[in-house]
Amino acid sequence: MNRQNLLAGLAARGWRVVYSEGAPDIWQRGTAAWNNAALSSHIELLDGVQVHRKGRFLPRWRGNRHWDALALRHHANQLRRAAAPTLDTPLIAILFHPMFESYLRFLRADIVAFHVYDLYAKMSAWSSADQLQFERLVARADLITAATDAMIRSLPPAGADRATLLPNGGNYVMFADRNDLPCPADLADIAHPRIGNLGTINRKMDLSLIAEIARRRPDWQWVLVGKVEEDEFVTDPERARGLSDCRRLPNVHFLGARDRLTIPAYMNHMDVNTVCYRIREDDYVVAGYPVKLNEYLATGKPVVASPQEATVSYFREVAAVVSGPDQWVDALAAAIDGRGVGGAAQRQAVARANDWSLRIAKLEAMLLQLIAQRQFKARAA
Repeated sequence: MNRQNLLAGLAARGWRVVYSEGAPDIWQRGTAAWNNAALSSHIELLDGVQVHRKGRFLPRWRGNRHWDALALRHHANQLRRAAAPTLDTPLIAILFHPMFESYLRFLRADIVAFHVYDLYAKMSAWSSADQLQFERLVARADLITAATDAMIRSLPPAGADRATLLPNGGNYVMFADRNDLPCPADLADIAHPRIGNLGTINRKMDLSLIAEIARRRPDWQWVLVGKVEEDEFVTDPERARGLSDCRRLPNVHFLGARDRLTIPAYMNHMDVNTVCYRIREDDYVVAGYPVKLNEYLATGKPVVASPQEATVSYFREVAAVVSGPDQWVDALAAAIDGRGVGGAAQRQAVARANDWSLRIAKLEAMLLQLIAQRQFKARAA
């Protein structure tokens, strides 16, 4: 995820980083997540980041204003203690979703940054209350960054005028030229040509399109590496039908979730890698920038992708950007035959230019500038 890479990158540069997905919520009672959680919250160190694992104690209760404020204050205090801000090291709150705006009152952050990674208002169940939080966060933020231009355009005017483009990146070294890695056993059993799709299998994916292509070309093997988010298909008959069709086809293979450290081996042993998403103008997916796109390019393998804003705007010279089964079949055939868009060296050059290290350096420079401004104002006061 972009937030995982950005925060781990800051931690590697010496920043004290605490990450939280928010306080527990009383409506989660009885769920597996609730039952498996500890009673008390605790800190777990991952990639240099202090990950705050929420416990069941003192959950949010949005139906009770006073209780909810108490829960928010309790959770915010835990985060402040873990972050340990001082006069010389101010507390910076980086929010990745408007739903966390309500925490700001209790976090008492010196600097507030908002990184926009989706078209929030086009997500399901978005409400007027969500929109109000969105607008308040934009108004409060000292720094606003966004992964694509479309996300900047989605901001209220006062936010769009202040936002800075901070696209997603990729870990070039991790994925580039890794043909030396042995082919994973479960992949080695699958014949060529292999068409890869790596990442969580959720409502964004166009599984109906994959099923149609697989039926047209039974000699091609689709390999889907990632967890299937079953719950996201239950309430959507069209998407559920696409998942069911894929599972019945002998040339569509669901390998399940794999440890991230093994993913470079899977990517490098595909013949072509894909970003096959269901694109609708009224859906948030259209503005997305998949992190895996730069990882695909780092391998040098050809890429075929759906027309999201990022692929259309930034990657047409190194990835085939196509719509509909006819275009997909033609583009995949060209890629498999060695006629994919861009050459291996060109794809890798683009991936190298989009390495996460460059994004993190840009974010760090903006944060340091804000800290310098704050300290100057403090001295002037």
